[in-house]
This record gives sequence, structure tokens and C-alpha cells, in this order.
Amino acid sequence: MRQKMLVVSAHYGDFVWSCGGSIAKYAGENHEVNVIVLSSGIGSEIKTTGPQSAHGEKALKEKSWRRCEKAAQILGVSNMEYWDMEETPLRMDSEKLELLATRIRQLRPDFILTHDKEQDRLNQDHTSTANALRTSYTIASGAGAYCMGHPVAPRQTPMFGFEPLLHDYTRFTPNLYIDISAFISKKELAMEAFDFNQLITAAYTTKAIERALEYKYWTGAEECDYAEAFSMWGAVCMHGGFVW
Repeated sequence: MRQKMLVVSAHYGDFVWSCGGSIAKYAGENHEVNVIVLSSGIGSEIKTTGPQSAHGEKALKEKSWRRCEKAAQILGVSNMEYWDMEETPLRMDSEKLELLATRIRQLRPDFILTHDKEQDRLNQDHTSTANALRTSYTIASGAGAYCMGHPVAPRQTPMFGFEPLLHDYTRFTPNLYIDISAFISKKELAMEAFDFNQLITAAYTTKAIERALEYKYWTGAEECDYAEAFSMWGAVCMHGGFVW
């Protein structure tokens, strides 16, 4: 049975680093993968290069989206949305919360991936995104919300949290491991599409090797070489192929 995955990413590269292997895996199995990117993620670039003119900022954003599109194509993303919100800090007002709730009702995903539910002390935008998704899902699954008249979303859609790169500074707890061994090359290509410091790509690849060791410990499997880890937001009642 074909499933729908929804990924909500604070910045344009977060979905690649955090769950690129899982996206490639499920896209490769002919499932539908929808990604919503809330902001361009150029805040750090502006801070290092100094104030930008309107033209310069637009050029940086366009560069970010091109990188994002290339990475999404490599991973097999079915549908990509760019919301171009202000970031650092990223603020979800009531209009944006209802828009996200409406998209949840429209897409009706079988499961949702986003940033970890615990506070990310190194990146407040990640925490803001997780909180916004929690609020929007409550709206989407509530009969009293209009959301452009779309049917109420199921109340038991499983949600899982990305693993932060520097998880020692958070309370992230891995509850779910996905074997991405067959798709690690696609994830690495997608990460390289961003033309970032190679140390970042190497760090995420190393993390995938470490999580594979845990995967093998918990399951007794010998074949897993690379894995991604996720936290669970609550009880999983309808999981489908994502968990097993």
C-alpha cells in the first residue's frame, strides 16, 4: 500500500541532513514524499558576509532554493514547498499555523517527520518548528477548525523527530532506527549538493554508522551499515511500513 510521508523542515537543508536517507528509502519504495521548507536558511550566511542589499538577499535565497531542489531531486521527493519565512528567529503566527494545519488536512500523511520535540539549545528555529507542528496538528485534527473546509485530519497520525547533529546539547532520545544502507550514497550526493563544509557531510555519515551499530545491537541484524534515528512524539497507533 502506497503511503504518504510529510517532512516539515525549518531550513532548506535540515531535511537532507536529518532524514535524507529515509526520504530516499521511501521514495525508492514508491511512496509519496512531501517536504515543506519553512525558510531559506540564509541567516547564517548573512551574518558571515555582512548586511545584504535586497538584490543580494534575493540572490542568496535563489541559490539556496536551487541547492534544495537539486537535493530533493536526488532523494526522489514527490512534492516540495518553499514558504520563504523570516528565520533566526523563525516565528509562526496564527496565519501560518492555520496554513500548516490546512496542508496537513489536504495531504493527509500516514506519518510526519520534523525536528525533535525536545528543545534544541543551539538552534531555536528547530524548536519553534517542532512546537508549530504540534499546534498545527492539534488544529488540523480538531473538528472546530475550518481550515478551508477540508476534512478533519486523523487523530493518530504518528510523528517522529529528527536527530540534531550535536545531540549532546539536547534531550534527544532515539526511539526508532531506519536502515538506510542501500541509500547512503544518495544521501551523501544530496548533502554535497549544498556545497557546504565537507566536515558536515562527514559528520552525518559518521553518525549514520554509529546509529547502524545501535540498530544491529537492538535487532540482531548483521547487514545494516548505515541508519538514521528518530524520536517518537507519542504512542504509535498506525505505523504502516515506516516502523517495520
